[in-house]
Amino acid sequence: MKKRLITRHPVAELASLLLFGIFVLFLLLMLLFSARLYQQTVKNTNAENTLGTAVSYLTTKFRQHDTINGIFTGKLDNLSALCFRDTLNDQDYITYIYLDQGNLKELFTSDSSSANASAGTTIAQLSDFQISESRPGFYSFELKDSEGNKETFYLHQNSVSKEAS
Repeated sequence: MKKRLITRHPVAELASLLLFGIFVLFLLLMLLFSARLYQQTVKNTNAENTLGTAVSYLTTKFRQHDTINGIFTGKLDNLSALCFRDTLNDQDYITYIYLDQGNLKELFTSDSSSANASAGTTIAQLSDFQISESRPGFYSFELKDSEGNKETFYLHQNSVSKEAS
């Protein structure tokens, strides 16, 4: 029997190396595109969470206080605020929701006390919060987060005071 010598062909080695290089290149491209897609998804999710939290919170508070004279707009330290009135043990309390230094805040205080905007609890970080009452009981809300995403929604108060009608 004859023993065959195995010879290497440079073209075969080059083809194998080239094929491996193409595989690695496509793998790196896929990782880069996946990382970019992941970053965009996280950014969009954070924006939706911030605005979604604020919208849900405002809607819930609005519905909880849907009583005659329970909802109104006002000022707290010259900041526009959405105000909710509660009566507990024959004492009136006001809950203020307002934008202070990039934070949507809530402050619950006695109606007779002097409230300070810096004492509020942060709900969400927003760059803009606008409330307007177009007609008695019809409120328009405009929210904007720090990324520039906007949310506009409307709420209608079912219980409107007789003086406002």
